[in-house]
Amino acid sequence: MARAKAKAAIDPFEAARVIYDTLKPLDADTRHRVMVSALSLLGMDAATVGPSALDPSAPATPPTPAQPHSSSSRPVSPVELVQQKQPSTNAQRLAVFAYHRERNEGKGRFSRADLRDYFAKARLVPPQNYDRDFMTAVDLGYIYEDGSESYLTSKGLEAVEQGFGGKGTPWGAKSTSKRPAKKKASKKSKRSQ
Repeated sequence: MARAKAKAAIDPFEAARVIYDTLKPLDADTRHRVMVSALSLLGMDAATVGPSALDPSAPATPPTPAQPHSSSSRPVSPVELVQQKQPSTNAQRLAVFAYHRERNEGKGRFSRADLRDYFAKARLVPPQNYDRDFMTAVDLGYIYEDGSESYLTSKGLEAVEQGFGGKGTPWGAKSTSKRPAKKKASKKSKRSQ
């Protein structure tokens, strides 16, 4: 068994065979619990795998896009998402739109131009300098730009899920104010006044 495990670490087909051989003698309920536990330990959500992967007797169904946790199974519109997350900068809004595409539309990858129309969908005025705002989202680490394969980063996902609370300073970033700090008047200059 130790040799099979060592070989499974290298060969994905051997890994699948070891898993199959281990789960085959279990009843369907126990098999399901073991698989859900294993996926959880691997940091994966069993809901994204689908029931047919966890139970061979279940009918095969195509995976559905992950939905945000809510009491309703209805998708959240861009307008609702903006109201919930309260982004106050266009870079934050772009992160929210990328999040919406991934979570509610099942489109994890996008090009720079793909997010532009979401301002109208969210009933917001489009930015005057969209490219600058997109690059700000990239510079803040919310979005990784790779042509038509751009995506919301882990930092961007976390920022959106935390919510922005209407704060202008981007989540996770230090203030980037370029204004010089006001100097305190020295005692000598106060005396001369």
